[in-house]
Amino acid sequence: MRRRNLSPGELGRARGLFLLFAVLNVIAFTLLSGNIITLYALRLGAGNLLVGVLSSFMYSAYIFLFVGRRIAPKWGMIRLMGRFWMLRYLLMLPILASPFFAARGYTELTYALIIFSILGFNTARGIAIAAYNPIIGEIAAEKDRGAFLARVQAIQHSVVLALAVAMALFLGKNAPLYIYSLFILTGIATGLIAASTIFRFPEPVKSEQPQQRNLLKRLREAISQRTFRTFILLYFFTTLLIYMAAPFLVVYFKRSYHQPDNVILFFLVFGSAGAVLMALVSGFLIDKIGAKPLYFLFFAVLTLVLIPMVVSPPFTTTWGVRVFACLVLLFFNLGQFGILNAGQTYFLAAIKPEDRLDLGVIFFTTLGVAGALGSILGGIVLQSIEGWLSGSSLAAEDLQTRVFQIYFGAVALLSLIALLFLNTMENLGAYPIRDAVAAIFSPRDLRAISLTHRLKRVQSVAEEKQTLKAMGEAHSGLSRSDVLSRLRSPRFTIRTEALQALADLPLDQEAVQALISEVKNHSYTTAYLAADILGSRKIVQGVPVLRKSLESNDFFLQGKSMVALARLGDRPSIAAIRENLSATTNPRVIIHGASALELFRDVESIPMLLNKLGTKMQPYVRDEIILSLAGILGFGEWFYPVYAGFLESAGTGIALLGDFVAEAEIPRIPRDLLQELLSLLPQRNKSLFSALAVKLLETVEITMEERSVSGSLSSAVVDPKLIRLERFLFLVTATIIWNACRPS
Repeated sequence: MRRRNLSPGELGRARGLFLLFAVLNVIAFTLLSGNIITLYALRLGAGNLLVGVLSSFMYSAYIFLFVGRRIAPKWGMIRLMGRFWMLRYLLMLPILASPFFAARGYTELTYALIIFSILGFNTARGIAIAAYNPIIGEIAAEKDRGAFLARVQAIQHSVVLALAVAMALFLGKNAPLYIYSLFILTGIATGLIAASTIFRFPEPVKSEQPQQRNLLKRLREAISQRTFRTFILLYFFTTLLIYMAAPFLVVYFKRSYHQPDNVILFFLVFGSAGAVLMALVSGFLIDKIGAKPLYFLFFAVLTLVLIPMVVSPPFTTTWGVRVFACLVLLFFNLGQFGILNAGQTYFLAAIKPEDRLDLGVIFFTTLGVAGALGSILGGIVLQSIEGWLSGSSLAAEDLQTRVFQIYFGAVALLSLIALLFLNTMENLGAYPIRDAVAAIFSPRDLRAISLTHRLKRVQSVAEEKQTLKAMGEAHSGLSRSDVLSRLRSPRFTIRTEALQALADLPLDQEAVQALISEVKNHSYTTAYLAADILGSRKIVQGVPVLRKSLESNDFFLQGKSMVALARLGDRPSIAAIRENLSATTNPRVIIHGASALELFRDVESIPMLLNKLGTKMQPYVRDEIILSLAGILGFGEWFYPVYAGFLESAGTGIALLGDFVAEAEIPRIPRDLLQELLSLLPQRNKSLFSALAVKLLETVEITMEERSVSGSLSSAVVDPKLIRLERFLFLVTATIIWNACRPS
């Protein structure tokens, strides 16, 4: 029976416990592996080849993942990882005896103890790591998986940074070997405490039992899928190139620039700062723009940072060397750890939850084989280049520099070739690389991403509304999915704010379908807002649902649908709009219907609008019809300010029309007749005005779209219901003057 997923409270506690484990474990790991072991081995006389071999153990031990996979069904994920994580640190105890044998000249035994401890340390980890992906998959929810993994790394690398400072200060310029032994002993103790916390993690949800699945068959199935196949091949080659360079950075600065151990540890502080910066960048971006573009960008950074080492500039000051080394390590670690974080996020997105154990074994095996091969191959190549150049006339100091220049040049060239292939990975919902790069350098898009993070932390309706409003103002498509998610809010005001924000954002097909669904299913609430967006954004897919909405009893929706259809140019809907407008007494429907017919420039609706004008309604509704008629008659823009002046003061409106007559070059109607019409407009006896207006309408026939509208206006101007409406008479006067005096 499948266990239920973790509740929010359980998930929060599990994440807190995992972060505690991550902090303790990274302290232990920093003290027991990587650069500190490299420096330790170098102090005991190790060469490039042994450094490469020791570095390879971290990755070659991943082969023991298969052992972990076999044990997992019997022990469970938590006991598997916890027990072998504890054994991992216990196996480091023999290395503490290596200085004793080194001091007595037992070089082979010294190296054997180091190799045994480091190999055992990593072998136990290799068995335990089989449970890591199922555990982290349980703790890291899909919605914010990338951000959580990046947050873990930010904390870990911050600890590494602080620890590197403390270690550098503690080592001094010429630290005795027992200081290294003290570091190792502290690392073992801290690691055992970290291992004890694993037993308190929640056991991952069980799916199909691993022993019932054939791993090779599962691998063949996965490899047959282009997404997984492309990723795992590129992950192998990029990891190989990373670890052809990473283990030898310390050796490079120690031998080419003769930097002491404590100074190199200070360089590593900046390396840790690069990893922290990576975690901050990933946590901010990865869940919005996706893992693929970040994988590409981080690998591009790593490739570029190799170029300065190919040049290996000579420095005349100590500070020049130190600044150079700090920048190299900062950006190298930014790229290296960014690739690992983006790679793991991409991998978890590319597979099904039930495949985390089996394909997790493949993932870590790929990492292990590539890392081990890269480290060993790097050591062999460096040794070969050194032997090849040993017969040259170069001084010993220049020889070391030239060896690394050739080596890093070859790695940089291979990295550049690998970079060209990264775009072949599936996007998996990520932004295309070009768009992602544009977003990273766009203040607008970065603000949108910041707002999406703020939206996840809101604690009140007011704060949520404010954030949604800001998202709309940012005009970035990166916040679209988060805004769309708020359309499912149970709070009406939140859905309203989300739609208003959506109106200002770039729309994709998902957003279009959400708007159509909103029109269809949210009458009397937010449907009218969605209808307005469909029209204003010219979304033709919305025409069917908008036509259907013309029959709705929701007056807001009916009105917005009419205008939306007009904006979309859906002329088959004109008849239904006319019918709605003719039959309704609702002011909102009248206003929107008139506006829709104006947008259509529907000349055939003029008699109906004139007839509607004569019915009982509020003055502000009548104003809308008059303005719509002016728009249909072709002079709406000119008429609006003139009409506004008339409503403020009748004399002002008449004067504005008089000025227009006076400024006309050659009116089609004599000026004295137009001035007479203006003089009759304010008179109480409207019959004189009607008679002259009819005469002038016959004199200058008004046609729209090859149809005469003079007859309709003439009939209206003698209609008893309309003749008493001064606003209508002002419209007729303006119509005659515009057509008589407008520029040809």
